[in-house]
Amino acid sequence: MDNFKVAVGFCTYKRLHSLERLFQHLAGTIKAVNEQCVIIVVDNDGNDPAVPQAIDGFAQAHGLDVRYLVETQPGISAARNAVFTEAERLGVQFMAMLDDDEWPTDRWLSELLKTQAINNASIVGGPVRPVFPESARHLEKYARYWSVQKQSLDGKPFVFCTCNFLVNMHAIAKEPRPLFDEAFGLSGGGDTVFFRKLFYRGHAMAWSEDAWIYEEVPASRAGFKWMRQRRFRVGNHAVRWESVNGRGLRSLIKTIGLTLRLPIYPLFRREPESPFVGWLLEMDKVRGRWASHFGDVFVEYARPQPGQKACR
Repeated sequence: MDNFKVAVGFCTYKRLHSLERLFQHLAGTIKAVNEQCVIIVVDNDGNDPAVPQAIDGFAQAHGLDVRYLVETQPGISAARNAVFTEAERLGVQFMAMLDDDEWPTDRWLSELLKTQAINNASIVGGPVRPVFPESARHLEKYARYWSVQKQSLDGKPFVFCTCNFLVNMHAIAKEPRPLFDEAFGLSGGGDTVFFRKLFYRGHAMAWSEDAWIYEEVPASRAGFKWMRQRRFRVGNHAVRWESVNGRGLRSLIKTIGLTLRLPIYPLFRREPESPFVGWLLEMDKVRGRWASHFGDVFVEYARPQPGQKACR
């Protein structure tokens, strides 16, 4: 056991082109933290020898301590669990995570750690800011739909996704393993199940507005067609994690309430700068919820068939 105090972990799948950018920025954010730090990379593919070669080159070029692992079981849950397993093996106390198509600011890791210390929180989250391609600059005024912003649950801060967060590994040491439910491995949504479980088991959460990271919005996602599909997926997944532990009836009642609210949804002014867009996306979310109630599961992390390109 190496007993690192801090780790940065992430999963990757066929995104070699974005890893170089991520490692360049990781070097800056780790340098700003006066702690021994290790980077844990879990490759959920493992078929491209160029990936470990490139990661080794990045590590040497930037003086980073990187642990590269391959998780052959398909699905994001298995990959996330592998990151946590390795962090435990290394004796890590605090682990931050982000996605392989994101990159942090130099203050990202230090701000997460500072917020954790101030609040004595088990989990700290931070915002994600989208970066659009030149061809889609007109979407910047709608950036809120592509971003991750502060959320609350029962009036308390609630961290809900693994794309930008820090966890105190010691605080969750006694939580049942595996941490991420394999039932959500290909569909997605398992991170919200994970965070809700921690929240309701009394683990304190906090939010650091200064610990932001950037996320690339490729051309394939820079449009409302993709965003409508995303909102459908959000609704679809929500019913699944709301229904855990026999709470399906409560979830159905919520869906009925959201459906009845649709005609007057713009009056709530939740998206004052774009009320029609907000209403349209809310409708797609409700459609996704009804689809889930009728057994339709949106598969976000489907593996491509031979001859097809991967899509993540």
